[in-house]
Amino acid sequence: MARRFVRTGSGQALIPAVAALVVVRLLAGEWGRGDLVVLGVVVVLTGFVEWVLHLYVLHASPDAWTATRLGLGSGHRRHHLDPPDLQWLLLRGPEALVFLAVLVVFSTLWTTPLVLLVGGEWWPSVLTAWTLTAAGVLHYEWAHLLVHTAHRPRTRFYARLARNHRRHHFRNERYWLGVTSNLGDRVLGTLPRATADAPLSGTARTLGADAD
Repeated sequence: MARRFVRTGSGQALIPAVAALVVVRLLAGEWGRGDLVVLGVVVVLTGFVEWVLHLYVLHASPDAWTATRLGLGSGHRRHHLDPPDLQWLLLRGPEALVFLAVLVVFSTLWTTPLVLLVGGEWWPSVLTAWTLTAAGVLHYEWAHLLVHTAHRPRTRFYARLARNHRRHHFRNERYWLGVTSNLGDRVLGTLPRATADAPLSGTARTLGADAD
């Protein structure tokens, strides 16, 4: 599976980016409590960021401005029509880098006031945020690939992620919106206690619209 991933555009773009950020962060040194706080924030934010992007960007109507002006969502609609199709499963290389750049800017914006609040060195903490953000995007793509292939996860963590994501595709597209974290679903009410608690949706494959 790892060999398969490194041949994808997403893997070829993100793996070197993460490796470079790890090296830069290690060379920068100056570890402190800011790094620990940043780590905690990234872990918490991950589930909510996935939830918001999934619902309001990837599942947005084809008439939404994110679709008409930014061209987002059409690939995801095709992904729902045929979930195992690798052509629409992962981000393409340039898309992955653009998406990563946007999240890096976002992480810089929240890291700056956080460091001022808790103390610590600004630049090393920002580097930590960038590295963790890039690693999070890489993990998202890796986990998404695992879910939609014949691979069967050996750990409870990945087995739960895979089970929930398949329910999102084949049970109800308005639930189980997290891919690598279900914290957003748990807090925002889209993680049913039991599968049957989510009604069977007739638009899980089409997202209520025809594919482009």
